[in-house]
Amino acid sequence: MQWNYLAPWLRGSLLVLFAGLILACSGEDKDPQVATDRSVEAATETPAPEAPEASLPKQSLPNDQLWYQRPYEYPHMVNLPPQFVTMSTGKKLSVRVSLPANEEGVPAPGSFPVILTQSGYNTNLLSLLFMGAPGNLMLGTPDYFLVRRGYVQVAVDALGTGASEGGWELFGEEEQIGFADMVDWVQQQTWSNGRLGVAGVSYMAISSLFAAQRRPDDIDAVFASLPLGDAMRGIVGTGGLINAHFIRTWVSITQVLSTQNIPAMLAYPGHMQQLMDSTQQHVDQIDAFYLPLIEDALWDAPHISYWGDFWRTRSPLVNMDKIKAPTFIFGALDDLFQRDEPLLYEQLKQNGVDARLVIYNGYHMANFVMSHIGNEQVPPIDYLMLQWFDRYLRDMETGTEDIPAVVQYVKNYPTERTPEPYRNDSFISTTDWPHPAAKPERWYLHADHRLSRSAPVAEEPSLLMSNPEHPVMRAERKGGLLIFEVEINDGTRCSRSFDQWMLGLALPKSECIYNSRDTEQQRLVFESEPMPEDYFINGPIQADLWITSTVSDAVVSVQIEEISAQQDFPLTNGQLLASMRAVDRTRSRYLEGEMIQPYHVLTQASALPLVPGEAVQLQIEVFPTSAVIRKGNKLRVSVSPSNQAQGMLNYPRQEATEGGVTSLLFAPEQPSSVVLPIVPLTEMN
Repeated sequence: MQWNYLAPWLRGSLLVLFAGLILACSGEDKDPQVATDRSVEAATETPAPEAPEASLPKQSLPNDQLWYQRPYEYPHMVNLPPQFVTMSTGKKLSVRVSLPANEEGVPAPGSFPVILTQSGYNTNLLSLLFMGAPGNLMLGTPDYFLVRRGYVQVAVDALGTGASEGGWELFGEEEQIGFADMVDWVQQQTWSNGRLGVAGVSYMAISSLFAAQRRPDDIDAVFASLPLGDAMRGIVGTGGLINAHFIRTWVSITQVLSTQNIPAMLAYPGHMQQLMDSTQQHVDQIDAFYLPLIEDALWDAPHISYWGDFWRTRSPLVNMDKIKAPTFIFGALDDLFQRDEPLLYEQLKQNGVDARLVIYNGYHMANFVMSHIGNEQVPPIDYLMLQWFDRYLRDMETGTEDIPAVVQYVKNYPTERTPEPYRNDSFISTTDWPHPAAKPERWYLHADHRLSRSAPVAEEPSLLMSNPEHPVMRAERKGGLLIFEVEINDGTRCSRSFDQWMLGLALPKSECIYNSRDTEQQRLVFESEPMPEDYFINGPIQADLWITSTVSDAVVSVQIEEISAQQDFPLTNGQLLASMRAVDRTRSRYLEGEMIQPYHVLTQASALPLVPGEAVQLQIEVFPTSAVIRKGNKLRVSVSPSNQAQGMLNYPRQEATEGGVTSLLFAPEQPSSVVLPIVPLTEMN
């Protein structure tokens, strides 16, 4: 049986569990004593005696210590049995609480700062799987690394997921009410001293941001790894298309995990009926929400196809001005939320919030694991989390002021020309994002496939692209599971984009994911001369392409690459549906007067179909990257009539593009070009 033909829900759940097993082994606690995970039969609301916080000295780092750390304060951790808390809407949410404990495994007296994680991935199931292994707090599973250092950990199944009641609606309004309700509940518990942090990775990072927006006065610190910012522009509707490849994977994973409650029923038989009822509600949601949602997306329902209340509600960037708490944001160059993570940081900083940004290399799931592995440049994320929460939840002097504002990985760095002191360092630090030293440089595309700094001086013949075969999408319910299948038909099944939107877990790992030389995708390629020196690109990119079409709509996809003798290395992508080309210039980014990150309106009122044969300019957002085009290698811009791995046409839009041919134009009055943010090599510290 081939992996790619496994049912999507099974493939997705296996990927999550496989990654979870890796994560369970990735956390590392330097303490010599192994913690025990002793169950307490029932949560008690009996007030515990107050214990004043001891005076804690500054945690200075000895010369041989690479990152902040401190000894544990409590020998054990205990997990209270799962309990169900009633939301303000009347639905019940599943909650797990982990407490510091003494030598006998009895919860320590007093109250503590609390770290709250709200998950869509079934905390009871994952907790049974990981069995308290350290390094997994951000997944919502018991983690003795932080609990034994004086924190209470609270993990919640979001509305409609795991053991909680209701039906999941992709971060909808009622789910977000639940995020706020759980903040209120935590603050009322006797084991809480009133200091509260929220933490999570991916889904759990997104819920942390929403909680901090809904209860800004109650949350003292935020630690968010790989969070979403703009649900439409950043992931689901990039360039005005629908990212069905990603949605198929994510919705299937979330739905299948929400139905896997039998292990919890066996472990906690007293809650069996509650768990059975919740599971049935999750199954019923397939017909009530999932299938109608997919049908709406396929048939161009306005609330899905265009920017409006549906996507605005689900986009943390919309209300980032409400967050007051110090916030640490983590991203990755090939992450699902590659576009959004630096924008979240930027908004926080503009609002005067104490914020930090670290951008790793690689894909989404890989960073679940790799961020736990430290080096001389970036500490393990668990130690950074301890440092952040010790500072803002316990008022300890932990040196957070010495953490650079922005630390980012640079692809292809160091190079042969990097000074010796930096040869073992692939990260750079700076004071802001985008890089303050970035300058715009425009490169022009030419009909002879050259890429140069010189604009066309005379009319050049246009180059043609034919619209490819459309993808096939279908969804159905089989028993208690959602089956959502997508067939890509434009040659991007093996590409950087496919792996990116598959969370970095596409298998097998064929060479075409990392080397576009043998791609089956239809492309027009434009290459520079070999670079005379290393060339550092850092930030968002804009492609300004002039086209005509024989039909009323077209898709144009752009990829930036580095070309060497051995590899055509893809760096980043962007795409745009031509009818969604309207740009809000007041919300777009400029660099020295050059627009470098367009903000597409994406509303139904702004839609503007093409007039066949009429030339238009498309301002295409290419997601930000940080990479060096090495001396002697070439810069390449490739242009395609689709990238179905990143975005697909719904049925009415397929009809509008049927049989179309797109012409890419090169003329003095219609020059096709890209604008790159270039940073001097002297800034690579």
